[in-house]
Amino acid sequence: MDSPTAWAAAEPANEPAAEPAAEPAEPAEPAEPAEPVTDPALDPPLPVEAEAPPAAAPASAPLIKPPRVDGPYLGAIAYAPAAFVRVRDLDTSGLFPGIGGSVRIGESVLPWLTVGLEVTGSLAYHNDQRLGQGALIVDFGLLPVPRIPLSVHLGFGVGGGAVRQKGVEGRSGFGGAVFKGAVRYDIFPLAERKRPRRGGGFSLGPELGWIGFTPAAAGRPMSNTIYVGLGAGFYFGS
Repeated sequence: MDSPTAWAAAEPANEPAAEPAAEPAEPAEPAEPAEPVTDPALDPPLPVEAEAPPAAAPASAPLIKPPRVDGPYLGAIAYAPAAFVRVRDLDTSGLFPGIGGSVRIGESVLPWLTVGLEVTGSLAYHNDQRLGQGALIVDFGLLPVPRIPLSVHLGFGVGGGAVRQKGVEGRSGFGGAVFKGAVRYDIFPLAERKRPRRGGGFSLGPELGWIGFTPAAAGRPMSNTIYVGLGAGFYFGS
């Protein structure tokens, strides 16, 4: 009979089952550093640097308007004259209205001074009388304010004229020294667009003036003409 001891030796001992091998642990993430705790009472806030203001854009230089009455010029004027005439042998007590014109050439020698040469002539009528006169004049133009194209003109020269009357043979005339005075204003309608940085340009403008054919002596023939006209010209610029 088998003993219990023999049975115990014959049966294998009940050993616990082997556990599976543990997986390798993942490396732990490094801990984020803790933010320092500040106490506003103990740690005053750091000064904040003020931002520099943005640099202003450079302002464009203002456009300086050039003078318009500038450099050599050519011009012409059409005018309506009213003449008072005295001649020998004819009664010319009335006013002689008519038409007239002149051509001019010159130079702006200084910002306030122009010098030019003018040829002028007119034809006027009173009843059955006809007046024709003409002159060659040296013209000086003065600009009180150079930047404003308002000019005063003074001139002198030589010239003459004559009166004819219907039904009367021959003519009666005058001649000699001639003097002139006028006020002119030039308007430059295209200069701002065509020549913004250059002087001169095309001009239009009114003119009011006087032309006097002076008598050689008291009671001698003479003529005084007052006129208003519209002139046009071109200043080439300096």
